[in-house]
Amino acid sequence: MKSPNTPSTTASSATLRDQDYLALASSMINAESQIGPVPVDPDIAEAMGAFSEDALSADDALDSHFDGIDPTADAEGSHHG
Repeated sequence: MKSPNTPSTTASSATLRDQDYLALASSMINAESQIGPVPVDPDIAEAMGAFSEDALSADDALDSHFDGIDPTADAEGSHHG
């Protein structure tokens, strides 16, 4: 029998899911950053989008210089004339 002074908490209500933890930590970082620089744990930074990479790869960047240029145009044009 439980005594009336014993708190009755279940395991599910006593734990914090990872997603909830990261959301809570992110909001705290945002609030603290209003004052100045704040060190951020890498897991929290990743959840905040700090490590998303949207840049072109080196090969894609090089290829973009030649968009619309036919690489065979010089070879075909040299036979005319």
